[in-house]
Amino acid sequence: MAKIYGIGVGPGDSELLTIKAVKAIKKCEVIVAPSAMKGKRSIALNIAKEYINKDAEIMVLHFPMGGEEQEEKIYDAFKAVEEKLLEGKNVGFLTIGDPFVYSTYIYLLKHIEDKGYQTETIPGITSFSACASLANEPLVIGDEPLLIIPGNRLEAIKDEKNVVIMKVYKREEEILNTLEEKGFNYVCVKKAGREGQKITRSREEIINEKEYMSLIIAHRK
Repeated sequence: MAKIYGIGVGPGDSELLTIKAVKAIKKCEVIVAPSAMKGKRSIALNIAKEYINKDAEIMVLHFPMGGEEQEEKIYDAFKAVEEKLLEGKNVGFLTIGDPFVYSTYIYLLKHIEDKGYQTETIPGITSFSACASLANEPLVIGDEPLLIIPGNRLEAIKDEKNVVIMKVYKREEEILNTLEEKGFNYVCVKKAGREGQKITRSREEIINEKEYMSLIIAHRK
């Protein structure tokens, strides 16, 4: 029976895929890659392209962020994947970072499991782990907790010492204002492991040089 693999391809550096991820990619006859913007290239596909079999069928599917349109596109993607599974083909769904951290794959997986298809999820190096290494910025020490939130959930920050803020795009100023008010130092990593990678602690650069693939690591003083 054919299987769908949810494959984490890491944050951006093609050398950060796990051996298990590479093996799964190579055994798939169909590769599905998400694109956040219609008609745009898939970052996940670009990361993994050197490991994909030359005979594999590649499907780049548009997944808008949020709303009813996202639900429709996810169901459309499921039907496209199901068609390939019914043909007896193994399908690899690529996702940036880890499949279970803010990933479209999570929504797709529900439809797949409801129909009883075989699945296997292969973890990937998370963006915040990679960014911490690139910035030489420890995430936690000893028994300290770590709070990980998207940029639209700043109210979740209470008395934590260590915070990772993902999905910061177009919320940079609001996020930095909150962090500064609460006494945090911060570093922003943009395009981790990819061309144009930048690590900055400058408020002005973070706000003025917006980048979709960005996150902030913050520590309370």
